[in-house]
Amino acid sequence: MKLIIVYACYKPNAAPTNRLLSLLKGLDDLGVKVEMVFIYANKKGDKFDSSGFNHITVQHLWEKRRSRSKWIRFSCSFIDASRFAKSLAPQSRVLLMGSSQYLPFFTSRYDISVYQERTEHFNVVRLRPDFLQKRYLKAIPKLKGMFVISTALKEGYSRIGAKNVSVVNMMVDPNRFLGLVKQENSIKYIAYCGSASNNKDGVDDLIKAFAIVHRFHPDIKLYIMGKAPKNEDSAGNLALVEELGLTSSIVFKGIIPSADIPQMLVNAEIAALARPDSLQARCGFPTKLGEYLLSGNPVVVTSVGDIPLFLEDGKTALLSDESDPQGFAEKLLWAIDHKEEAKSIGQRGREVAIRHFNYKSETEKIIGTIFQD
Repeated sequence: MKLIIVYACYKPNAAPTNRLLSLLKGLDDLGVKVEMVFIYANKKGDKFDSSGFNHITVQHLWEKRRSRSKWIRFSCSFIDASRFAKSLAPQSRVLLMGSSQYLPFFTSRYDISVYQERTEHFNVVRLRPDFLQKRYLKAIPKLKGMFVISTALKEGYSRIGAKNVSVVNMMVDPNRFLGLVKQENSIKYIAYCGSASNNKDGVDDLIKAFAIVHRFHPDIKLYIMGKAPKNEDSAGNLALVEELGLTSSIVFKGIIPSADIPQMLVNAEIAALARPDSLQARCGFPTKLGEYLLSGNPVVVTSVGDIPLFLEDGKTALLSDESDPQGFAEKLLWAIDHKEEAKSIGQRGREVAIRHFNYKSETEKIIGTIFQD
């Protein structure tokens, strides 16, 4: 049993890469032989280290084509992807993790089984230039199957001709949180992980909600962990923080190494995500939510997309309406002011993550489909 996984570009600490790592761990635990293929290099030329795996080999197709130019790397990647697709043995089983721009090279091979995994709607993350998007959509019906992260995304791909579309939930590894306990320190904080994005994650709404919380609990800070906005921040969050007088209470922590995220979440008072309603939110699913829940801390999150299918307000999380900073703030304040009850909600939320988002059980869904024959 061998599976070839194709991934466009290895980017450490990025959410898609973390999902890939969870899948690879699941495959390795299940004893599946994997040939892991990375098509082009990031700016630093980071390579994937497979030393911690027993059944995974790695190819970096770009290794002999190193360049500092992003456009040269990207252009050459099509040559490398085409050659690799042509080199595959008949009856090969191939799973593309995203990598949509290269899909036509693989679906043109009628003697191999090709699957794709997607976590975003094709009209949210569009390929540029447009001809690449058209080629990709035309190739979709040629796939043997697809794995998507939400019910809405399944419906979206089914409407354009995708066959055998399965929902595979977000994947997290509970083992990353084993043995972690809250480290006592003088700083109490609410945690958010991810890019400081307003359209995707509603960071501006979170900041506005925190401003309300700050009036009642000025000792609590908000940690925003992820790529920090620069002075020319297009989202305007730096200006918003300054306008609200919160420059000493909201801390942009920058990118935190993936290995350090579990302890940062466990140390928090609350994990928060004020995701707005949008096509991206309805069709995607926030992978950070699984790690939030595994921390065992209360999670305050907006009720968008498939989130209400897994979490119940006041039972396993605190759910708020989207784009409602006042309502979101009220949920945060309740969790702060009802610490023991909120702690119980956090523990029940952790059980949801273990039951529904476990990397091994979700990997088994994929393997069961690809190797069913």
